[in-house]
Amino acid sequence: MDNFTMKDLKQLAESSQSPCATLCMPTHRSGKDREQDAVRLKNLADQIEKELAGRWLRAPDARDWVEPIRNIPSEIDFWEKRDRGLAIFLNGKSVQRFRVPIALSELAIVGTRFHTKSLLPLMSNSHFLILALSQNRVHLFEATEFQIDPIEVDGLPKQIDEALNLVSVDRGAQSHFAMRGGKGKETTVFHGQGGVKETHKDELTLYFRMIDSALQPVLRHRSVPMVLAGVEYLLPLFREVSHYSHIVAPEVRGNCDYLHADEIHEKAWQSVKSLLHEKRQLAFDKFQRLNGTGLATDDISQLLPAAFDGRIETFFVVPDKYSWGVASPIGRLISLHDTRERDDDDLSDAVATQTLLHHGQVYVLQQEEMPSKSIQAGVMRF
Repeated sequence: MDNFTMKDLKQLAESSQSPCATLCMPTHRSGKDREQDAVRLKNLADQIEKELAGRWLRAPDARDWVEPIRNIPSEIDFWEKRDRGLAIFLNGKSVQRFRVPIALSELAIVGTRFHTKSLLPLMSNSHFLILALSQNRVHLFEATEFQIDPIEVDGLPKQIDEALNLVSVDRGAQSHFAMRGGKGKETTVFHGQGGVKETHKDELTLYFRMIDSALQPVLRHRSVPMVLAGVEYLLPLFREVSHYSHIVAPEVRGNCDYLHADEIHEKAWQSVKSLLHEKRQLAFDKFQRLNGTGLATDDISQLLPAAFDGRIETFFVVPDKYSWGVASPIGRLISLHDTRERDDDDLSDAVATQTLLHHGQVYVLQQEEMPSKSIQAGVMRF
């Protein structure tokens, strides 16, 4: 499996070199259908070549342009490790390939932008954060049901001793002299580790405040649930100081210092999946309540500029249906068509991508699961 991350989505969305070719297809890890994957890939590459030669390039150049796609089955190490789906993004300058754990519908399309909607379930339907905390390690992850990816945080403290400059402090036995019995005799009172315990909560609180301060620029515009992972007595202390208002009740309790990220992910997903389903239902109900008020709509002509302006809070979309049209680079609608015409892109794909890039929530659903009869619907922030 190849992780498809927000960084990948941003890079594809910002590609300025046309034409942009997107190829998606289901693949098989085993079974008799596995042998047909190479044939399906070749047929889709042929479709891309035909579209390129019909509009963008001379026929010989189009043939050379798609050669990296045709060569993929000969890359034994890559091809033999297929998952349930394969997505390829090619613009003549670079090729990006993702073997993903979801079955993708066939798609072969060339346009002015890449089409990423099919991959968005990997980072949208079940999107949440995990903060793994201990006195020796701190890691922030973004996750979905299918994958987990680290988030780099500038200035994030990693160890309490280093953060509070406690490395050189003598935390062993300490003593002072005290008077006893009023008779002028001095006696020595040893505090040892008991003295450390008396101040340790204050040290942890200060340490967690430093962590929270480093996290605030990263979390400021996010509103997805965060699961805390760590030794049980540490987690309430962090909740007390955190400014992130979307920390959820489910936790991963226990020492995570020596767990692989995939192990933390599995434990976190089991604890949060029912809550995420409830969150989706609340978003669904909110659309139903606000539809027609100006704060919710299924009209692509309103959703498109709102997405580019960062005004969409929640977007629902069907992955294998399309809103064909032409838009400006800043998301202003130029034309809309019932069927695809020469210069068209899928505008619902653009809305979904921009919603995620502006920290909104996207739910990729089947038509019967949608909150309206349209293939797209959204709730506005304002």
